[in-house]
Amino acid sequence: MDNAEKIHRLFDRFERPSFKAPNRFVRSATWICGADDDTGEISAAEIQKHAEIAAGGAGTLITGLAFISPEGKSLRREWGLHNDGRISDVSRLSDEVHKYGSNLIVQICHGGGQREASVAEGNFSFSPSGGPHPTCSFDTTPLSKKDIRKIAEDFAAAALRAKKGGADGVEIHGGHGFLLTQFFSPSINKRDDEYGGPLENRSRIFYEILEEVRTSVGDNFNIWFKISIAEGTENGYGADDGIKLAASLLKRGADGINVSSGTSYAGAMNYPSILGVSAGESEAPFAEYARELKTCASENQIIILTGGLRSLPVMAELIDSGTCDLLAMSRPFIAEPDLINRWREEDSRPTACISCNACFKTAKDNKLIDCPILRDRNEGNWDPL
Repeated sequence: MDNAEKIHRLFDRFERPSFKAPNRFVRSATWICGADDDTGEISAAEIQKHAEIAAGGAGTLITGLAFISPEGKSLRREWGLHNDGRISDVSRLSDEVHKYGSNLIVQICHGGGQREASVAEGNFSFSPSGGPHPTCSFDTTPLSKKDIRKIAEDFAAAALRAKKGGADGVEIHGGHGFLLTQFFSPSINKRDDEYGGPLENRSRIFYEILEEVRTSVGDNFNIWFKISIAEGTENGYGADDGIKLAASLLKRGADGINVSSGTSYAGAMNYPSILGVSAGESEAPFAEYARELKTCASENQIIILTGGLRSLPVMAELIDSGTCDLLAMSRPFIAEPDLINRWREEDSRPTACISCNACFKTAKDNKLIDCPILRDRNEGNWDPL
């Protein structure tokens, strides 16, 4: 099969018994600072951003993280799926995304001790063992077993709200330093009960959440996990443990694993949004993790690869070699919402994203995240909200 044919296949319909998509391209979960800070209601502007990416050709969109409870909120203007009033948010969002034939996966998350100071101020913050999170200065309260049970129930309730709102599945955030990573990390989790110590104990909360969510949503609803395969810190967990966790989740019935790596506290070289990725040179830094995990997946389970994907030839080879099933990008869609249509229309140049992370700095004034580089290059057509 020549390169042109391999690339063409990326745009073909993807079909598995549990999941179907118009193509292999996924908008990876991205916080874009677009919800009401008091209620957690998603804004019309954030819905419009999702609609632009769906209209631009992405076959599947994963929302930015949605907190499952008030104490699980991590970021300013983060969307909430913490009560039944937010089901209508999912309905509005899914209507817009489905209008263009794309799928909607809702990412749900508990931040634990990883919170912005303004969010944590005046509120209790929780973590596996108490103490401050590596990137935060405030103390946290250790979670009791009763608290852990409530967290599993909160994940299940949020997932059911996503289903009732018309989403095609949920992605449980188990990476990047949020609560589930904190449980899995031997450098953060110092518990001496069944949730701490050996690998199986540090994995336990993942399994309990999967079981609780599956009971809540039933069999015909996709449950994906996003996993940082390696923590990226000297005293943290490595890729061997991350692969074992992800493989165990597949064995226990997860429908898919979104392969990522690194954490917010691991430093620039191991941060999930890697700086300076170059098309054709440093692309797909987590591909080896996906390739290994793919051997653990059944024919009906899906391996999604996130991180540093920039060009069609590299992505085509990843699919052709059986490294992964779907290809997820975040920053390229911030830069170019219509990227997939551009590629489909034979403009096959790599994404304009230069992996500089300037997009994340645009949220400092509580504005929606966008790409300031392309905004300055192109006059007009930028939503000021």
